[in-house]
Amino acid sequence: MENCVMCEEPITNPLCPGCIQEGMQQWLFEQGQDELAHRLRELTRNVFANNGNTHCIKCDSLMRLCTYCYSGQVFTLIKEQPKLVEQYLTYFNFDLDHQGWEQEARKYVTEVD
Repeated sequence: MENCVMCEEPITNPLCPGCIQEGMQQWLFEQGQDELAHRLRELTRNVFANNGNTHCIKCDSLMRLCTYCYSGQVFTLIKEQPKLVEQYLTYFNFDLDHQGWEQEARKYVTEVD
């Protein structure tokens, strides 16, 4: 099992950023956030190097970035639209132990309410 290049933890949920991006982009388009969806594509290109030893379970691409780190990077874009944060946490929260970037995200949900 390979470690993530960002957090250096084992990649235990091998779904590549490219596959996750597809769902996130569709959601952003449905929310009328076309510009954010296009920026997401650029962010994914910047953080996702199609290499490593771990294969994506959906598309079989090689990957080296875990879902937690990728979703945290995407949150840097999503927080620009605080009204989207709660839905983002519902659909794309890979902070499974709720100890990382989700704590910052929850502050945005509280501020919007």
